[in-house]
Amino acid sequence: MNSKKAFTLIELLVVIAIIGILATVSIISLSNARAKSRDAKRAGDMKQVQTALELFFNDNNRYPTATEWGAGQLYSTATNSTSTYMQVIPSAPTPMDGTCTAVQNAINYFSTSNGASYVISFCLGSNTGTLTPGPKCLTPGGIVDIDCSEGPVCSDFTLYNFSTCGDTFTYCDETYPTVSIGGECWMAKNLNVGVRLAGASEQSDNGIFQKYCYNNSMAQCANYGALYQWDEAMQYSAVEGAKGICPVGWHVPSDANFTSLTRTVIADPGCDPATGCTPAGEISKRRRPAPRWLGTALMTLTLPPSPPVIGIWTASSITRELMVSSGLQPLTT
Repeated sequence: MNSKKAFTLIELLVVIAIIGILATVSIISLSNARAKSRDAKRAGDMKQVQTALELFFNDNNRYPTATEWGAGQLYSTATNSTSTYMQVIPSAPTPMDGTCTAVQNAINYFSTSNGASYVISFCLGSNTGTLTPGPKCLTPGGIVDIDCSEGPVCSDFTLYNFSTCGDTFTYCDETYPTVSIGGECWMAKNLNVGVRLAGASEQSDNGIFQKYCYNNSMAQCANYGALYQWDEAMQYSAVEGAKGICPVGWHVPSDANFTSLTRTVIADPGCDPATGCTPAGEISKRRRPAPRWLGTALMTLTLPPSPPVIGIWTASSITRELMVSSGLQPLTT
């Protein structure tokens, strides 16, 4: 009688289990490798795009418009020739990786109206070289760790169409009416400039104006203005009366500016804002057109012959404070 060697059922099950484990490990390793490859492509694409944009700027003294970017390639046409800087503008690899959302993963380009600057949003799923995971923003100065997928940005700090109080001027593509209060000229609309950050993120000193929007909604910023932390509003200066995020020639108001405003609003030259000047807050709030503020706002103030200044209102339905360049002052309603 011949004896044949064979596997027992248990041995077969062990072999199958081992093969399954090895297959799973291989699939995971392959998936991780593909994700890292996508991140490497994202970072590499941004370097190539940045180079192409700088070449474009050198020849045209501006960055491309959104329409030019939307053509799918970067080129410019002169009298006798056409210069091509990037034959095909890259698109974001898919699927998105890590915690990146579909919006953050997309490559979004925003340029300023004067062509002086731009931001491009993208997102990394994992560490890539010296870059950490998460939303990123490519700027002319390099890559910064913020989410600028909603854009836009502003680098033109010139005030247009402003000569006397009562004019409506343009600043960073937004229009702002002005109103005279006691010989001082205030913006009658809340300031809305900067790249929106999620409410849980900290504004930081990175050379880009950053803002919050109520409920993280750009529509709220459009309706009521943006929110700023004090350091961001001051642009990380501790000097009273610093320019901060104001236009060139303007500055964040001093405590003396605020005191003058408060006393004028309630017609009380002896009022002390430190202890409250009822009802200065409510009166001041009525001086601006609807929609009235429901959160934080900026107002600008001209003190002839001094340059204009800006104050920041932080507010709720009950209490209000005015942020000046020396800190927060109460504005009692």
